Amino acid sequence: MRIWAEGWRSYEQELEGWLVSVTCYRIGRSYITQVESSSSGAVIARGIAAIPEDSERQALETAKERLVLTRRIELTVGG
Repeated sequence: MRIWAEGWRSYEQELEGWLVSVTCYRIGRSYITQVESSSSGAVIARGIAAIPEDSERQALETAKERLVLTRRIELTVGG
């Protein structure tokens, strides 16, 4: 038995100063939203819910909480 993702959509947005990719889709009865770093592709947060809006809200809230705690280090080349 194969289960396919349906209703797939993806967009980029800025969260807490970071550019992220947000991907939303449905598998079976569950709606899944995944937030990833646009630069590295690392998954920051995932939301799973019965309603697409809830899934997206969960993922974005968790991603914001995690990104606000992430330190940025300014790199300089030379001295």
